[in-house]
Amino acid sequence: MSELFSSLEWADGQTNPSGIKTTVYIVLKRWIKTWPKPATAPAKVAQLVQYVGDFELQDGKTFLKLYTTQGAGSATFEPSGEKDHQMFTNKAVFSFPDISDAAKGNAVQILNSNVVFVVALPHPSEKRYVVIGSEDYDVTVKISGTSGDKPGSNKGLTFNVEAPDALCLPSYQGVVVLEDGSLNCATGVFTETTTVG
Repeated sequence: MSELFSSLEWADGQTNPSGIKTTVYIVLKRWIKTWPKPATAPAKVAQLVQYVGDFELQDGKTFLKLYTTQGAGSATFEPSGEKDHQMFTNKAVFSFPDISDAAKGNAVQILNSNVVFVVALPHPSEKRYVVIGSEDYDVTVKISGTSGDKPGSNKGLTFNVEAPDALCLPSYQGVVVLEDGSLNCATGVFTETTTVG
């Protein structure tokens, strides 16, 4: 591994929003034909956690959207493993505010499936998207649900996601293909699919 290090400095008064945005993108791992890759010859320390390229999916397959309640979700990482073998465990929590049959049905499908998430992080001047799930390791998703205990209380599904990875919350600036268009994660621009006819 190259020895890339840099100073970490902070400017007074810098805007620094927390949390995650309200739409998470999810795809079954088996739908992915080609994965983006880590930079092969990073020249800057930031490139150590940046993917290069796009997720290319099997014909007819797209990412799906998962709404998550603002203020009830996060993306985190922590070290895991023993000395000289340490990696990262990337984690995320998502909160869907209902336990409809469609929501519970998705919980049944996702629970024992191997999925990958692309999560948008808020930032005033950069487009920040991170990937939870890697080509080499399986993702574990635990989904719980509640009806709430009183009028106005929190209800719905909670997704707890864990994914071993060599990188901590790898950044993604490629394209997320959806059934109604595509999202360019480098620019944050969504382009709707136009149908001829």
